[in-house]
Amino acid sequence: MKVHKISKKLVKPDTPTAQNLKNYKISMLDQFMESMNMGVILFYESKPEKKTQLEESLATILVEFYLLAGRYMKNDHFVDCNDDGAEFVEAEAQGVAAITDVVATTDSDQLNLNDLLPDQYFRVDEAPNDPLLSIQATHFPCGGLAIAISISHRVFDVPSFGAFIAAWSKACSNPDHYYKTTESNSRPSFNIPSLLPYVDLGLAAGSNKFIVEANEIAVKRLVFDKDAITRLRSQIAHIVNDTVISRVNVVCAVIAKALIEADRAKHGGGNRGLFIIQSINMRERTIPPQPKHAYGNLTIPSLTRRVDSSKVVGMGELVDVIDESVGKSVGEYSEILVSPSIIMNALGNITKHVYDPETNVVVFTDWSKFGFYDADFGWGKPVWASIGPQRPAITTTVIMSDRDGNGIEAWLHLKQSDAPYFDQVEEIKLCTT
Repeated sequence: MKVHKISKKLVKPDTPTAQNLKNYKISMLDQFMESMNMGVILFYESKPEKKTQLEESLATILVEFYLLAGRYMKNDHFVDCNDDGAEFVEAEAQGVAAITDVVATTDSDQLNLNDLLPDQYFRVDEAPNDPLLSIQATHFPCGGLAIAISISHRVFDVPSFGAFIAAWSKACSNPDHYYKTTESNSRPSFNIPSLLPYVDLGLAAGSNKFIVEANEIAVKRLVFDKDAITRLRSQIAHIVNDTVISRVNVVCAVIAKALIEADRAKHGGGNRGLFIIQSINMRERTIPPQPKHAYGNLTIPSLTRRVDSSKVVGMGELVDVIDESVGKSVGEYSEILVSPSIIMNALGNITKHVYDPETNVVVFTDWSKFGFYDADFGWGKPVWASIGPQRPAITTTVIMSDRDGNGIEAWLHLKQSDAPYFDQVEEIKLCTT
């Protein structure tokens, strides 16, 4: 597949941002975010009859999401909401007969989606005029369309990302209906920095410690369909503490078990303990609770207890470890608005283990609950939702739902040097479709 980029422009809000909203100071949590973009690519079998429909609706929705039309001033730790606009790229794909030809490619080594992303995706915080929101609409000769959406992690987390796409798609499909039916109390709220004010912790403009070059990362797309997940649940149902085992936790346990085996093979056995990090969305879980439409970074990492990888570790044990960690963290983090120091303690503990050569730290981030497959811009829901590439220094898996909502696509990112050991784990092949 070849992609030819036709045009690039900046889409500005329909009306100027009010003067009192011009300076958006980032929050305490925002400052811990690496200089990276989050991306999702939505594939559609149809596209709008009116070519400018996406741009026009974007200009409309940016009035409410004015933050995304601004620019991040990294030396001063705030977003200048100057209405410079979001990057919008139009492109055409060549050499693909149908959109389903791309969707059907399950071999991650053959699946290169980078050309479907806007160029800005790979440039973050390099210059004060770098957009916080970038979009590429790629038209396929069969009539299909891929919409790649990229947002700076400096100002948004995944729940915010999903909620923005939902709002934009509704405004695009029927703008009059959107504004008549959207209640005022569900409009975007950007009050997180007022609840967790920025404090200079000597982190400069943020950290790139956990980002590496793209060519150092191998990506594995692991597909677990409904039947595979049902089979895995039945294997461990009798040995876990939970009566209901979530499909996400099952998949995380399978991948974690395979990563333990790969790590033991690489290090010749040994006793490198395993720690699992999971991201927890704290909206509606804090005291006082925050609404779903609170935009910004309000997702905090949860660290499990150490898993002894010198012995055989079962999937049931890993499911219990993950469940235990999430439950404990939700309780501890509920008071972060009252005691922000909780954040520092949690991140300090994680960093300690990340840099310990005697530990193996893996990350799971769940994107399955944020409605990417519901994004109907007016020509139907996506036939596939893919993620943008990650560049983590720590082995990281992004969990996505499949189209029917019963299966899982897990995008595993690990170092190129670790990939051969993972590929040798036969069990992972038996668990995926």
